[in-house]
Amino acid sequence: MSEGLLDLPGYWKFVWMFWMQPFTLHERLWACGFDQKTSVFEIFRAALRREGVERAYLQRIAGVINFTLILSVSLFTGLRVVGIANSVAVAIVSGLVGVFGLGVIACLSEEPILVSAALAVRLPIYLLEVLFQVFIYAWQRITGADTLRFAPVLHHDLSYFPHPLLGQHILLAAERDPTLARGVLDACAVSHGQRRAGREAASQMHALELENAIRGQRFLDLVEFQGTWLKGYEQGDRLLIGFAEAARYLSSAVNTSIPFHRLRKLERAEHEIAAVRNRLMADDSPLAQALRFGPLPVLVQVTANLRYLAEAAAAAQLPNPFRAGEPLSLEEGRETFRGRVDLVRSIETLLGEPGRGASIALLGPRRCGKTSFLKMLPHLLPDAICIFFDLQDNPIDSPSAFFNALERRSREQARRDRQIDLPKLPAGAPFEAGSRWLEELDAQAGRHRILLCLDEFERLESLFPGSRRELLQVMGLLRATIQHRRRIRLLFSGAAPFDELDAMWNDHLINVREVKIGHLDEETAVGLLRKPIPDFPEEAVPEEVAHAIAARTGGQPYLVQLYGSVLVTQLNQEERGRADLADVPRVEKQVLEQATYYLRNTYQAAPPAARAALLDLAHDGTPQLDAATRRWLRRRLLLTEEGRLSIPVLGAWIRAEEAD
Repeated sequence: MSEGLLDLPGYWKFVWMFWMQPFTLHERLWACGFDQKTSVFEIFRAALRREGVERAYLQRIAGVINFTLILSVSLFTGLRVVGIANSVAVAIVSGLVGVFGLGVIACLSEEPILVSAALAVRLPIYLLEVLFQVFIYAWQRITGADTLRFAPVLHHDLSYFPHPLLGQHILLAAERDPTLARGVLDACAVSHGQRRAGREAASQMHALELENAIRGQRFLDLVEFQGTWLKGYEQGDRLLIGFAEAARYLSSAVNTSIPFHRLRKLERAEHEIAAVRNRLMADDSPLAQALRFGPLPVLVQVTANLRYLAEAAAAAQLPNPFRAGEPLSLEEGRETFRGRVDLVRSIETLLGEPGRGASIALLGPRRCGKTSFLKMLPHLLPDAICIFFDLQDNPIDSPSAFFNALERRSREQARRDRQIDLPKLPAGAPFEAGSRWLEELDAQAGRHRILLCLDEFERLESLFPGSRRELLQVMGLLRATIQHRRRIRLLFSGAAPFDELDAMWNDHLINVREVKIGHLDEETAVGLLRKPIPDFPEEAVPEEVAHAIAARTGGQPYLVQLYGSVLVTQLNQEERGRADLADVPRVEKQVLEQATYYLRNTYQAAPPAARAALLDLAHDGTPQLDAATRRWLRRRLLLTEEGRLSIPVLGAWIRAEEAD
């Protein structure tokens, strides 16, 4: 039995839907495989050729015709028996046949029904529906009984006039029985006269759930669109997406312990709220009106309260803009992003080169600022659409999941950073859909360049366990993109050079241009420590203290940020406004504890020969290094040109671990 035949309603349900729900039946027939423009003769020919959905459909139509004829004759005979005049009886039966005609139009035509005919036939029934709808609403209002299930809109979709109080009825019943309320909203969507009532009720329910979540500071529910009515709204109205963006910053602010960071996140939230307000004022849709007078004022008040508390907490403290352990981004930490001008110039030059077929590999050891750099690219390359895709942060276990996640992140970021709507992933097999999507992306780019940045690219090999064929297909598609797409460029970011990985990388990523990201030079590190933001008091971190920290960290970006953060926290705790050299060893003790994961990984991930060399260097030794070990250490920025350990605090950690 074909899938379409399984979806076709049974005989009696078909009869009921034909008479009472032709719009819904129209959609069901379409889902079964009926083209809206298919003629009756084509359906007959298909039915004669084979057993299938066309034959079953004609059988049901024949049954409806027989049922209509029998009902018409019976009704006419009955009316004559009780003494109704011929003209009146004919009019009533004609109305019945008219309804039958409307059913035919509704089931087969592209525009399911003619408004004028529907008005003529349904008007007397509509008056009864109005009285019934008012009665069941009042009954539930007075007694609390569940009467929404009797709403006329659930039982037919031929009404072109609105049912009074239907929207209020849906709202009244929604809290007790959301499933029933959702079913009524679905029915309203296919009933011309009830669509506005359904939209208004849905808007009110979205707004109410949004308002309650804001009052309870359940910001993560808004970010993830969790709730009875918000769930599944990821691709929904941009007004709700604006609320979700504001909630993302509010959630981060609530979970931040440093007052300065909390204030910065609240400022970003206020910026998003202002954008939402502007969109609401320019929109007269039911949803905009519901959001304008409900959740928006509550969101403004909650944000103002959080800001007041954050300002009070930060009033007597040094600002602490340093961020350690999480990447910097356009929204958070832009002030402390330093020292990458030459790197930006190199990438911009590569992107601007004429011709095709080049890809970029951004290489550098862990925690040296690769992810921060990629997240800053939309600001650093204003004429490019920069898409950041972290292979570690997206759960992927199949090619389909890979392309879906890549498409979702691309659309989110292009809309957020450039107000551009990128194409959706087409339906179909994963690789065919992915190839077509990249082709559409390249065609839509226009004057923009699109830079797809795949962070932690080495993890791609682990995403398809046991399926080398799928991995090679993904790599083949990436290679084809590099070779044949004019406006799309790929940037692969990771720690290991291609020549240390599987030969597959060099085979597929042809013409790769390596760009290295390193540590901060001493001048940049000192400047960052002394003046991380314009309103940071310069006397708080004297020059000699900044130089001492730069020397201990070797300019390693994560460690510089961590030293700065711990130092400012210590000064605030001790209610001091100025550091001195004695603070550096005290701060280093906390740094060794907080940076243990990074330091241990750096040491233990080294090959045995390199690990032995690090141990010797930690004790100020001068190990004899073979070429491979020296190259490995230099690539990870662990060895200076003079043959010394480039990060002295790493040596302190190694000695402490050895002592333990």
